Amino acid sequence: LVAAGTHPEALSQLRLGPSTPHLAAPSLSHFKVGILRAGLPQLPLTTLNSVVAVTQLANQLFPERDSQRWRPRSVAISVGGMNLLGCWFGAMPVCHGSGGLAAQYKFGARYGTAPVVLGSVKLLLGLLFGSSLF
Repeated sequence: LVAAGTHPEALSQLRLGPSTPHLAAPSLSHFKVGILRAGLPQLPLTTLNSVVAVTQLANQLFPERDSQRWRPRSVAISVGGMNLLGCWFGAMPVCHGSGGLAAQYKFGARYGTAPVVLGSVKLLLGLLFGSSLF
């Protein structure tokens, strides 16, 4: 809304329709550069913020719930799975992040409904205006 208010010409560039997904097949040299320049430096931050911190925060915020659901191993497998699958479609790296959990909790989210609604809105925007990105 702020962008539309400050740059109204951006609205004229929006096109309806989703973008067409395509398979991104990186070369061996791309893998090497990606692992050395992004993967290894990101590893400590991802491990601490999106695995260790998020599991500790979830256990602290929801002590009455089954803590087996957010054990570090299951959260790490989930983050790794999302990124291994998404990279083939050109997706940005993602994580569960303790900041997102803390913010959603602060604004009243107590169940899985909040991330589902947020994800649904993002999916809807992508399907409606995804072709504007390319």
